[in-house]
Amino acid sequence: AASDFGVDGLVNVPDARMAPDATLRTSYARQSVVDIFALGYQATPWLQTTFRYSIFDPRDAPGSRDELNDRSFELKARLLREGDVVPQVAVGIRDLLGTGVWGAEYVVASKRVGPLDLSLGLGWGRLAERGVADNPLARIDERFEERDAEVGRGGEFSFSNFFSGEEVGAFGGVRWTLPRLGASLLAEYDSDALRREEALGSIDDPSPWSFGLEFEPARDVEVGLSWQHGEELGLRVSAQLRTDRDAAPKAPNGFRRADRSEDRAPRIGLRGRDWYLRMVSAAEASGLLVHRGEFLDPTTLHLVYANRDYQYEADAVRRLLVLAEAYAPKETRVVVVTGSDGPHRTHAVRHELVRRARWAGELGPEALERSPLPVPVPRSRGAASAADGLHVTPYRYPNVALFTDLGLRAYIFDPDHPLLYQLFARFTAEADLGRGFGVTASWMQNLYDQFDRIERGSDSVLPRVRSDLPRYLKEGPTGVDRLALTHDGMLARDLHYRAFAGILEEMYAGAGAELLYRPWGRSVALGANLVAVRQRDFDRSFGLRDYETVIGHLSAYWATPWQDFDVAVHAGRYLAGDWGATLEVQRRFANGWSVGAFATLTDVPFDEFGEGSFDKGLVLRIPFNSFTQRNTRGAYRTVIRSIQRDGGQRLAGWGTELWERLRGTHRDQLVPYRARMRP
Repeated sequence: AASDFGVDGLVNVPDARMAPDATLRTSYARQSVVDIFALGYQATPWLQTTFRYSIFDPRDAPGSRDELNDRSFELKARLLREGDVVPQVAVGIRDLLGTGVWGAEYVVASKRVGPLDLSLGLGWGRLAERGVADNPLARIDERFEERDAEVGRGGEFSFSNFFSGEEVGAFGGVRWTLPRLGASLLAEYDSDALRREEALGSIDDPSPWSFGLEFEPARDVEVGLSWQHGEELGLRVSAQLRTDRDAAPKAPNGFRRADRSEDRAPRIGLRGRDWYLRMVSAAEASGLLVHRGEFLDPTTLHLVYANRDYQYEADAVRRLLVLAEAYAPKETRVVVVTGSDGPHRTHAVRHELVRRARWAGELGPEALERSPLPVPVPRSRGAASAADGLHVTPYRYPNVALFTDLGLRAYIFDPDHPLLYQLFARFTAEADLGRGFGVTASWMQNLYDQFDRIERGSDSVLPRVRSDLPRYLKEGPTGVDRLALTHDGMLARDLHYRAFAGILEEMYAGAGAELLYRPWGRSVALGANLVAVRQRDFDRSFGLRDYETVIGHLSAYWATPWQDFDVAVHAGRYLAGDWGATLEVQRRFANGWSVGAFATLTDVPFDEFGEGSFDKGLVLRIPFNSFTQRNTRGAYRTVIRSIQRDGGQRLAGWGTELWERLRGTHRDQLVPYRARMRP
């Protein structure tokens, strides 16, 4: 269960517990001293991460001089699993990259005894303000005796402070679970004496004891009520979900129950083009576009399709194989389906038509255990006409799709206004012109915004490539978001490219290209991009400002075999003319969820970069398919930065997007779901 600090714990102090793997948790804790907003993720079964935003003295207590809004990042790692006798043990750093306001480190052990979960820990830094003993690490090295108490500007690792200080404190507590009531009672002893807050007049002589009550009013929602430090009430609300849970397959969109007889009975023996045209029609009603069909040999049918609706590529494959079972000519015994994203051929799956053979009495029940097998994309036989076994669907171009949606944009972490927002309508048009050409256009219509409250301007000494964002928000709440011509294609079997030109995002227009070498069956890929850009006017019309530059990166991508982690490195030139590299680490699942973080180091010194020291942030992709009854590939993707500066900045949505765009069709997203593909 979450503590007020967002990490697993009691009221305020941590325990050694971990959330279920891949759990994403949000929490809000309200106290008289501080309000804490937290976003936590169980990155692995043994590593818990938590990002916090703390608003001190949020209700302006009389006499208080505390006006700090602080960002901090906590890591907690499990060292030892709980056994019959041995407790679970964890170690944590409470303020890994923040200003040091919450600076503390700890080692804590937890042991369950019947309905009681007992915790006891040793703390450094703020968790040593009620010291009980000399720092034992000072016996190893004298440097552990001294700790810098000065609050910094954030963004740097304070390695010299970790686990240092003259003394250590002892903290702990107990959680008493009451299953019949669906609640828990908590009591804790906190070794943080809140000296900073007491000195600023926010609290008077706090007690180390706090008590709490936890209960779940709804599934995965938790409420905590507490009496803290002997003088204040506390409230915490948290919600969590598992990002690794697979959604059950859903019925095809727009397909009536009566139209799905091909799921139950064969339609074998259709002649001429009838079978192909009927299959194309059924596929389109199912959310698939079949572009091409040809026989690689007399019994092997090759189909090229595009997935429009399905989050899981395995579900799209299954649907097409079901249709092939029903409509393909009677001599067909093997089907190979090749997926496409525009002109990009992304993957192929080979399947023996088991059900058809079963209907013909050629195979026994054991054949039903066979699953489709992902294979390299086959080369076309080069059939020239229908007489040679070639069928091409005559889709008309241009093919235009229109979308309208409501959006909410947040402007967060401004010291004067921690949360400002905008409600807008977005009108989007996507036109496929054929032969790999396309047009993408987007208009944002402001409905309501609070951005006129932004008062602070940029103090950057670098070219203001991003820190002028508040001016775009205030002067251009309505305007062109994107208007670009694109061309996609393949230079070779595993070499993809994309060229683009136009208004690329809210701050930049330009032209460029991206290459991606992605060998099938490999877990690595290589990319490169080069883009010339010019800054747009603040009103987001068609005007341009004077600043222009050329950026480019070489990229390496690795889909690791561990815990669904992806790692990417981009090295090159950034928007402010600085040179450096970006490291991205994301945990990605076939269901569409991804949660990760990135950090960029360039040749800009920390002092010149300004507050935050270097660019870093969190990346979150939330698939809509997890929350709807219909199949959809739509998702909400956001980047959360603790502060927006100018160093280490790239374009948004261009230059390094082919890997992301094609990621769901990689072999490691298909092979584990072979059974799900089976018709």
